[in-house]
Amino acid sequence: MVSVMPSAEHESSVALAKLTPDLCAWLLASVFDVKVPDYDHARTHEAEVQVLVPRTYHADSMMLFCDSDDKPLTAVVLEVQRGWDPGKRRTWKLYVAQLETELDVDTALLVYCPDPDIAFRYQAMFEPGGLSLSLRPFIFTPEDIPLVVSVDQARSNPALAVLSAICHGNDAQVDATFPALAEAMRILGPKRALLYYDVVLAGLPTATRVRWEAFMSTTIGSEYRSELFRELAAQAEARGTALGEAR
Repeated sequence: MVSVMPSAEHESSVALAKLTPDLCAWLLASVFDVKVPDYDHARTHEAEVQVLVPRTYHADSMMLFCDSDDKPLTAVVLEVQRGWDPGKRRTWKLYVAQLETELDVDTALLVYCPDPDIAFRYQAMFEPGGLSLSLRPFIFTPEDIPLVVSVDQARSNPALAVLSAICHGNDAQVDATFPALAEAMRILGPKRALLYYDVVLAGLPTATRVRWEAFMSTTIGSEYRSELFRELAAQAEARGTALGEAR
């Protein structure tokens, strides 16, 4: 089995989904045209899968979409896959079967592949046919995520603005997302904004991250003279220094 160490982009995508489980519902509905049942709230679920043999499989993230009584209506397994691993043909089925058996709900498998060629190989691996149990993974790439440059769109869906910046971090047009991304930070409020800001810092390529931090410094000094951005700037600067040392 091929082993691929998690990247900053990998960790950021998973962290973002855990901060905003509703993002998985948006992906299913907007990218794959899959109707998610009307739900009251979404929450994360334990991502470890126990099997009869003494071994534990660990999914990147699992989300539950629940009614007002916290009863699961449907579930999502989220995987971030950077490299090719033919063993996923088995383990992904295990993740889905575990949730469906445990909770008695339909479960979708969402797979983010930063590399379109890797995504194509996984899609081909799960084409119908053969003797094995069929699985329909919903595989998406950065090309499936819109470039969020609208401030209004970022205000209504801050998590999508963050995901957009991460997915398009190497694009020439990524700087155009900065005003919308800053608005997403503002609308989240100080405490939540710091969590999302960490996701952005970890998920952006180094050159883009430097330009984003410079943009925020300039913006804080002119357009947004608010307590939120002063606090965000101070704490982000401290965390960014620590992140740089860790890297």
